[in-house]
Amino acid sequence: MAAADNPGMVTTEPRPAAPLADTCPIRARLARIHEGVEFPALSKQIVDMCSSMDDDAHSLQRLTNVVLREYSLTLGVVKTANSVHYRRGGRPIQGVTHAMLLLGARTVRQLASSLLLFENYSRKSPQLKELMLLSLLTANHARATATYLELPEPEEAHLGGMFHNLGEVLIAAHFPEDHHLIRTLVQDQGKSEAKATELVLGFAYADLGAELSRQWGLPDSVVQGIYAHTTAATSRAAAVAAFSHDLTQALYRSGATPSQITVALDRVMVQHGSRLKLNREEVTGIVAAALEETRELLQRSPDAGDRLRFKQLATSARTGFGAKVATLEPDGDVENTVSRELTLRGRLRAELEEHVDPASGTSIGAVLLQALEAIMRGGPYDRVLACFLTTDRQQLVARTGLGDGVDTLIDQFQFPMSPRGGPVVALTQMRQASYLPVDRSFTHAELRWAQQLDVAQFGVFPLVVRGKVVGCLYCDRLGGAASPDRATIRFTSSIADLVVDAIGRRRNG
Repeated sequence: MAAADNPGMVTTEPRPAAPLADTCPIRARLARIHEGVEFPALSKQIVDMCSSMDDDAHSLQRLTNVVLREYSLTLGVVKTANSVHYRRGGRPIQGVTHAMLLLGARTVRQLASSLLLFENYSRKSPQLKELMLLSLLTANHARATATYLELPEPEEAHLGGMFHNLGEVLIAAHFPEDHHLIRTLVQDQGKSEAKATELVLGFAYADLGAELSRQWGLPDSVVQGIYAHTTAATSRAAAVAAFSHDLTQALYRSGATPSQITVALDRVMVQHGSRLKLNREEVTGIVAAALEETRELLQRSPDAGDRLRFKQLATSARTGFGAKVATLEPDGDVENTVSRELTLRGRLRAELEEHVDPASGTSIGAVLLQALEAIMRGGPYDRVLACFLTTDRQQLVARTGLGDGVDTLIDQFQFPMSPRGGPVVALTQMRQASYLPVDRSFTHAELRWAQQLDVAQFGVFPLVVRGKVVGCLYCDRLGGAASPDRATIRFTSSIADLVVDAIGRRRNG
């Protein structure tokens, strides 16, 4: 008797989840995912990243702002620019702006898109954090492999590696009970993942990931990579994605014994080695490079569990490839935050100094963006703006900026150069750097203006070139943030001085 004929009968096989408003189960799931509070914002960020964007000043400012919001994005962009594949000079690159100018907006968009996915989901739960860590390792394997094989787009390979497992990430994040049921069918009942996902979802993980990737406008190579398997890859880039995913699964899935790791790696080499023309020594180098890329992100994490997980990854890598990999492990006693900030300030300032001279070929717009980044990261502040007088010197207008909500703030910064201009104009006309309420208490007018903008504190650093005020740098902190110390304010003022120097030198030319 069928279960449908007897409501009391318990079925032994899970049934596919019924779509709510769409006969296509994939579209129905995506519709439910889009109903979430945070997902639409992630979608918009990734669509913005992947959509056409020129290398003009406004686009570079927007892209820099996105990258600086997340530590892993900042770290990833700077590390990529310093890699052997991109680095041209002898001194390491420190700033995102400089790195972006070197890499190009397209490369940074691809890198940032993959890391946005990592940041969004890795903080949700331990299970998702582990899935995203494996995705990041796959992405790093893919980039290292593409670089070794001299493929033209290593960052596109990184993007494909990160999104290869997108379907499972989406189900684990938004339908955790279904994901748990799939894992139970695989681990306890011995079903294949393909059979388990079909039973529970009515479709494969790859179908869901590919559909969303198309909606986001990801490159075709990413979609091909999602579907890529050992012998079914339609391109070399897709073959790299399949190899990178299988390499990660063989090495780093939790709970694998040393003998299981060895057997799995041998299988990967048999399945992929001849197609990609990689021997075991070359794969050892790929694993070492990918693990080093992952190391710094986990090393800087405040979570002690992340450092422990890296040690487990390092042990697994040594099990598979010996002592040639994973020799660098995170140290819990890394330099303290204060000394890191001081070191970072010095490095960012030195890098900016190199670009002040017009002979560097750096435009004044790029210098401004580097200066704002130095202030943001060296402060740190919540928002920074570069403001300039209009040609007729009748208004002070914000031209560019960094920080959350900065586009809205820029629209508000249009002040007449008169007593009606408010505190920013008044402080600019004083020609002396001021940070309130550190240097002095707010006046009534300043306090009222700050409250209107929901600003707890702010600073104005006038730009005076050849004796004439041309504008100012503005920075602020919101909410209950502590006031910067005198050293931070002096650092900010020194960056403003470098901007003045850069403008003056270009006017001399």
